[in-house]
Amino acid sequence: MLKIMFMMLGLMFMSFSKEFMSYFLYLIFISISWLMMYNNNLISNSFFMMDILSWFMILLTFWIITMMLLASHSYKVTNHFYQKFMFVLMLMMFLLYLTFTASDLLSFYIFFEGSLIPIYLLIVGWGYQPERLQAGIYLLLYTIFASLPLLISIFFTGKMMGGYNFLLLNNLMEAPFWISMWFFFSIFAFLVKLPAFYVHLWLPKAHVEAPVSGSMMLAGVLLKLGCYGMMRFMGFFEGKIAFMSSILVSLGLLGGLAVSFICLRQVDLKALIAYSSVSHMGLALGGLGSWGLWGYSSCLYTCVAHGLCSSGLFFLSGVIYERSGSRSMMINKGLLEIMPSMAFWWFMYCIGNMAAPVVLNLVGELGLLGSILSFSFLSLIILMFFSFMGACYSLYLFSSTQHGIHYSGIRSLSDGNMREYLVLFLHFFPLFFLILEVDFMTF
Repeated sequence: MLKIMFMMLGLMFMSFSKEFMSYFLYLIFISISWLMMYNNNLISNSFFMMDILSWFMILLTFWIITMMLLASHSYKVTNHFYQKFMFVLMLMMFLLYLTFTASDLLSFYIFFEGSLIPIYLLIVGWGYQPERLQAGIYLLLYTIFASLPLLISIFFTGKMMGGYNFLLLNNLMEAPFWISMWFFFSIFAFLVKLPAFYVHLWLPKAHVEAPVSGSMMLAGVLLKLGCYGMMRFMGFFEGKIAFMSSILVSLGLLGGLAVSFICLRQVDLKALIAYSSVSHMGLALGGLGSWGLWGYSSCLYTCVAHGLCSSGLFFLSGVIYERSGSRSMMINKGLLEIMPSMAFWWFMYCIGNMAAPVVLNLVGELGLLGSILSFSFLSLIILMFFSFMGACYSLYLFSSTQHGIHYSGIRSLSDGNMREYLVLFLHFFPLFFLILEVDFMTF
């Protein structure tokens, strides 16, 4: 499998039709991933490992990459370095595929950090404002600073265990101090990638300066690397460090609640959606910190649902930005009168963002709420405020953009075209119908 991948990467450079080779490589990746469809067991060898968690993350990656290709049609029309853009997308897909299927700690770390390179290239190369350079530096510094302790802990663990394979880590030493320190150093990089509160400042900057496709990938898949890493590593401790659960639950809930209040004072569309991502990931962190199988499964639901919903919201903000040239909610008002068909999709994605019924977000958040309540019933008050604030900023986003007196300078905006409605439908289709298949995503 790896031989075929590297061969196709080499042919991409040699071919005159790089776009055709990119799509061909994309089909090879999809074909490999569908091998897992009818096998619920762990598939493992010396280099690759795939289970339900890996498979759903890979499928989410392929789906979001497809949506990015459809959303970036303007680069092809204007020939805005389109071949280089395609290469960056294929490189990102290649690195994410290897990250989600890595069977040992060292290769997981290499591909985990390597996935930072394509999103940095997207922000710096195809961003809109000169401040994109500052956003790229923020992204690099936060991630590299947090990942060095992870590298040290991986080397130390490999020396103690005699190997780096994931399957060897079930027999950890019983020394509580060593285990707690290893756990802290291991998950710090994932908390930054998640991002958790206090280490989230790179995310709004990166989202605001990234192109639409970059924001879709960042919110759809790259934030889920933090959840994926924590879900992989937390299974090795088996409750040995349950005393740290209170810290994780408190950080997730209180941080997510604080970010929910920050959402209500945003005037930038992308910044509001970015902060809402921090809030949702805070709830997922609280569910993982509750250390239960219910929270573990619900975290996977939330990752898939939030990846699709937030990617669709960023695409909607990009649709408005392409027409009005502004992301300000002070200017983009009254769009219900100007773009009535697009207002339907704004409504559907906003109720999905608040975890209203008939979308997968509802199943994920209900499971996370139940898992956190089983951990501590005292968290009920915070969870009530959490859910209420989620509805508040989602309704604020919808009402601010769709209602009110529209700005006279954007009176001549056209409604959406078929490509945009196709992207929005393909985002919402799995979001709606996966609620019928949650038993397949349960551990």
